[in-house]
Amino acid sequence: MLTALIFSIGVAAAATPNACDVLSARDVARVQGAKFTKTRLTEANDGGVTVSQCFYTLPRFTDSVTVDLIRGNARAFWQKHFAEVNEAGMLSVTREPEDADNRPRSVTGVGEKAMWSGNRLAGALYVLKGDTVIRVSVGGGGTEEQKIDRARKLAQRVARRVA
Repeated sequence: MLTALIFSIGVAAAATPNACDVLSARDVARVQGAKFTKTRLTEANDGGVTVSQCFYTLPRFTDSVTVDLIRGNARAFWQKHFAEVNEAGMLSVTREPEDADNRPRSVTGVGEKAMWSGNRLAGALYVLKGDTVIRVSVGGGGTEEQKIDRARKLAQRVARRVA
C-alpha cells in the first residue's frame, strides 16, 4: 500500500514538470545559438493559480530565455488577458489600444491558441495548452518576427512536455 502511494506521488510529480524541467540545454542551443549555463526557478501560488518560472541564463546574458508555466484556471487567465483579441489576431472591440504596436497578435503553429504580446525589444509568446498557459520570452537581437519564431520553437518543445 505504501509503495503504491509513493509510486502515485512520483507519477503525479512527473506529470507536472516545473518550468526548469521543460527545456534542455540542447533545446535552447538550437534556437538561441548557445546552451544555458544555469537556471533559476521561482514558484508561487496565489488563489489556486500556480506560476512556475525559470530563467535560463545564457553566456551572453541578453540572449537568456524565460519560461513560465501558469497552472490552475488557465482558461480564465487567457480570457482575462486576451478576450479582446479575436481569432484573426485583431482587437474585437472598437477602441484602439494606447500603443497599437504592442497589442497582442495571434500566432499559429503551437498549442490550442497562441498570442504574442510586445515588440522587437521586449515581448512574450503566450500559449494555451489544456489547463496551462505557457509563456516564453527570448532575448537577443533580431526583428519582432524573428523573436516570435524563436519563442514559437521553444514553446513547441515546452508544450510537448507539459501534461
